[in-house]
Amino acid sequence: MKKRVLIVTTLLTSMLGHAQEASSGDEVIKNKKGHEILPKKGDIGLGFNTIPILDMFLGTLNRATPFAGSSNVVSFVQASNNQIVGKYYLDATTAIRGRVGINTLSGSMTAQVQDAQAMYNASLGTIDDMNAASLIRVDDKLKFSKRNVLITVGYEKRRGYRRLQGFYGGEIGFGTTGSKQSVEYGNDFSDKYPVQFTNNFNTFGVTTVNPIAAGRTTRTLEAKNTGGIRFGVRGFIGIEYFIFSKISIGAEYGWGYSVTTRRATTSTREVYNNGQNGPEVFTEDVDVDSSEKLKGFSVDNNSGSIFSMNNTLGGNTALSGGAGALTLIFHF
Repeated sequence: MKKRVLIVTTLLTSMLGHAQEASSGDEVIKNKKGHEILPKKGDIGLGFNTIPILDMFLGTLNRATPFAGSSNVVSFVQASNNQIVGKYYLDATTAIRGRVGINTLSGSMTAQVQDAQAMYNASLGTIDDMNAASLIRVDDKLKFSKRNVLITVGYEKRRGYRRLQGFYGGEIGFGTTGSKQSVEYGNDFSDKYPVQFTNNFNTFGVTTVNPIAAGRTTRTLEAKNTGGIRFGVRGFIGIEYFIFSKISIGAEYGWGYSVTTRRATTSTREVYNNGQNGPEVFTEDVDVDSSEKLKGFSVDNNSGSIFSMNNTLGGNTALSGGAGALTLIFHF
């Protein structure tokens, strides 16, 4: 509670300080200590989304009501904190701006399953051999990587009165996505004995393939999604309020046109097939020769836009251009 009061008090103090600010003949706005408030030619601005910080203190800022559930989350922030924001001022009212979002994720998962070869060898021995073999495990290991990159460059104009500044402009953006994964199974498929393997590395579910059962079982050894390319142009408008000298809070919203393409997926699979000619084990290459192209206009909160896109593995790493989020910007 004390922290909330402190934040509100600080903002009110800054606003009330207007009456004591001085303005020289060349329209340079200064605070009561004589420090310039607004950015000037040659200044650099760096910023980030303040919503996560405010949420930490206020808790309910992004909720429709203080006690609303997760289904009532206000969507005006759309993950805009996934970009670094920078500006360079050509003069006091003109700036070149850039946004960079480079998101990558890689890692591995390991699950243990029963050693099928050891169990088969023990089945030719004693009960004690079987009991001992049942405790032996081998590793199924998944390795994966994915990327989502978006770079935008824009031109910004601004005008306003004293601390309150409005801005508008346009920007272009380019992005790429892609992913790949590979799996090393501890047990090879066999046409002689049952084999356990991990069928889902998210739940560590296990499947047993029995050589006497009819049918076909496949598992992926390697998969590669060449991803897609995204290109777009976007117009934006916003307001900025300088709460302190060279420190501002800005809110922005945009509308843009984007083109998104998606390319084919390739994979290598290991196959166990018990067909008319008996059980057999082999590998096969699968080439999903499909493509997709999307284009159109959208506002920032639309996930179909280049400025708020989803990655290729289904996880949400949306990179929005602003989406109405509050941005804290430092100028120096």
